[in-house]
Amino acid sequence: MGLSQQEHSELRRIGERIKKTLTAVMRSLPQTAYSIGGFARYVGCHRSNSQRLFNAYKSKQGEQVLYHLPGHQALIDLGEQLQPHLSNELYLQWQQIPELFAKVIPQYARSHAELKRLLESKDSEETELSSKDKRAQLYYAAKSLLGFSMEDIFSAYILRRNQYRPGFLQEIALISKTGIKRGTGAPPFVQFYTHPHTESFEGLQNITADSRVSTDVFSIGVAKELSTPGLTEAFASYSPSNSGLVFDPIKDAPEFDATFIFNNPDELVDPLTHDSKCSSTSISIKNPAKKLFLLVLIEKELDRKSTVNVGCYHGNQKVEEGKLSATDMWTERLPEFPELRLIDLNARPHLLLNSPSYSEKLNYLFRYAGLNTEDYSCYLLEVEFPIWSSTYRIYFEHE
Repeated sequence: MGLSQQEHSELRRIGERIKKTLTAVMRSLPQTAYSIGGFARYVGCHRSNSQRLFNAYKSKQGEQVLYHLPGHQALIDLGEQLQPHLSNELYLQWQQIPELFAKVIPQYARSHAELKRLLESKDSEETELSSKDKRAQLYYAAKSLLGFSMEDIFSAYILRRNQYRPGFLQEIALISKTGIKRGTGAPPFVQFYTHPHTESFEGLQNITADSRVSTDVFSIGVAKELSTPGLTEAFASYSPSNSGLVFDPIKDAPEFDATFIFNNPDELVDPLTHDSKCSSTSISIKNPAKKLFLLVLIEKELDRKSTVNVGCYHGNQKVEEGKLSATDMWTERLPEFPELRLIDLNARPHLLLNSPSYSEKLNYLFRYAGLNTEDYSCYLLEVEFPIWSSTYRIYFEHE
């Protein structure tokens, strides 16, 4: 019998915890130790142990970390060989790896070899509701509780190196919400954002198909052609304290659409130059929605030099850009593992866009940004019934 979905989730979290330590250790070593042979020579370990350690360090999923790790005694030996090269704090963190590893295996298998066979097995127990069914239950419960819901959220983020502000990425984003329904007594519709207000911030802009981005100024605007008439007139207020645009109900519109375009010239760090070597793009699910499309369109120069990761996290986790990477976030990660796909925007027909309205929105964004889709790689996260009050986050990390 294989591992259950819950056991896979538990093992993934343990592996992510171990990888956080592996990452900290590897980043503390000199560049000469950043290869299998170089590491073996630097610390004086056997090359096979170095290879297994690097396989674990390069693994993208927590279960893969556990799969590739050297055995318990080899981890103890590696710790002794690494000790002269590590700070006391890092060495103490390393010592926790064999201790944790020794506790994990007896809970799930009789040996590391058996655990590896179980991790390879595709036969998981299906004794519970599927993940999608659980998310759907949460959607309908939250919809009933809040009196607020929407059909879908389509969000697309263009990321490119900012030639006007070195060290930052320029992010031009479109967030479109359709089928928004607000019952009597429900909270108002609020569009949140993360960028602090600047002295030059002028509030909500009116954007049309003829508008073009101002590259070095933070801005927020309503896309007129992609929103229900009257949305701009329903704008009530914005506040630096809660970073939210508040809207009154639109007259004679029990259901409405709202599309916003943001230009953030200095919020995301450039992972190729920043000390953290990491940038991330995220969207928080503030209201129950039936579907989420999260697209990140990253400049191909950045994509070639970075690795991509994805996760779903507690909605209240505040991340200071450039301070936390995916490995730092393992304590807040939910047992929800969305699939990330790389798609070709220039293929015909689009893999992404079964609906013409999505193609229209993407074309609108690129026209506003004055950019060409051929210069960008596109990553797509598509989730039915995204988890209410969570955050879906895509990372780009450069070693």
